[in-house]
Amino acid sequence: MLYAKLSSQGDILDVAPYQDDEYSVLVAPNDPFVADILAAKISQESSQELLNSSDQEMMRVLEDLIDLLTEKRLIQFTELPMAAQKKLLSRKFVRRIHSGNNDTLIGEIPDDDALI
Repeated sequence: MLYAKLSSQGDILDVAPYQDDEYSVLVAPNDPFVADILAAKISQESSQELLNSSDQEMMRVLEDLIDLLTEKRLIQFTELPMAAQKKLLSRKFVRRIHSGNNDTLIGEIPDDDALI
């Protein structure tokens, strides 16, 4: 069952699978306006999932790029802003735990004073 949120003119603005003060009118899923709203919601969720996945992949690319630049001594890790250093180190730490390579983790993440 779907319930619609209506405008003051009686037009369907949105639909939800629950009934409350705003979503009070029962509508059929095969109503053309309802179908359009549902398709837009599905499209929005799918594109958001794609963006989230792409963002995660891009973050890994950037981490690898920073590692490569520091290994080739084109930049120094300490030249990055402190917030970026902390974020990169914490992500590297978590990746090592996740991969099971945690035998060398103790003492690997420096405290705030060691990064200065």
